[in-house]
Amino acid sequence: MGKMLVLLGVIAGATWLAYAAFAWNVGRRLKAADRSNLPIGNISGELTVLIPCRNEAEALPHLLNDLQSQSHPVRIVVIDDASTDGTRRAAEAAGVICIPAEGSGKKSALATGFKHVKTPWLATVDADVRLGADWARSLVVTAGRESAACVLGGVVISAEPSTAWYWFQRLEFAVMQTWIAGGVQSGRLAMGSGANSLYATADYPANALQTEWASGDDAFALLALRQADKAIKWCGGSDAEAVTSGAPSWKALWQQRARWASKTGRQDSETRRTALTIAAVHAVPLALAFGVLVTGGTASWMMLTGFVAAKALVDWRLLVLAGREFGITLRAGDVAQFPFRYAVLVWGAWWQLLRGHVEWKGRRI
Repeated sequence: MGKMLVLLGVIAGATWLAYAAFAWNVGRRLKAADRSNLPIGNISGELTVLIPCRNEAEALPHLLNDLQSQSHPVRIVVIDDASTDGTRRAAEAAGVICIPAEGSGKKSALATGFKHVKTPWLATVDADVRLGADWARSLVVTAGRESAACVLGGVVISAEPSTAWYWFQRLEFAVMQTWIAGGVQSGRLAMGSGANSLYATADYPANALQTEWASGDDAFALLALRQADKAIKWCGGSDAEAVTSGAPSWKALWQQRARWASKTGRQDSETRRTALTIAAVHAVPLALAFGVLVTGGTASWMMLTGFVAAKALVDWRLLVLAGREFGITLRAGDVAQFPFRYAVLVWGAWWQLLRGHVEWKGRRI
């Protein structure tokens, strides 16, 4: 039993150090990022916004209104991925072109929409996001200033309705986006969200999207750009953000994260390494809990309690960084509750992935 506890202690220590190093690296990159040149100045180049959607009749009109109210005019193309509701009618009622996707899935829809792009820039957004009036202007100016093939904007989870469930999702997603922000700015990460991405049309890797996968356009497109040594930049600030709703239930959230995790092996090395670190640091408490059940000793309890407390310190550091990056004020209880909810999220997502029950828009992945 003693040898088992020693082994568990060594594994726990090494895993915590990897997690702490991850958090330290996130902070270091954010501090080193150049924040002096905000997206101001003249805009050069027209923009086409591609909106692949399936059964988004309720959300789509709000997004179209946001796009039609932009300070920088945009062209809008809605690509209907075999919707069974009034998605097409909603687009046409707003005076927006709606074309049927050639094939099935989001990436087939994007490949279809790409054929209709005649402007120097294109953006991809999800149908359920909301955008501020200067969204297009911020991304295009940043792309021109940075000579970038791609500019990524932040995606923020709305905390409405104001419940602990949606607040947790807002915080957790902000932590993820903060890691992406620093990693993209450092040039070491090819990771973002297809819900808020701008591309130079000439550089958009439409042939690299791997349409046999139901989702994941952002992962494959960014990896292709990275492999081609094209510049990927981050556009910080609220003007460039897209706001979306959180998942309505644990199952829906687990499905979303399992879907993302299913593409990890096909992304850049840092994304794979980070995914393994997050998985490992949440697997250790399960192993330590098993050790408690087997030994029942004080040492096992102390090891488990100590690891949970040490991990909570790293979680707190990540929450602070995310709060600074996205202007989120932490509330009483966030530091105490977040680690446990986060663990449930990771455990549930990996369980869905291991079971092979991962779906997107009703399609098995």
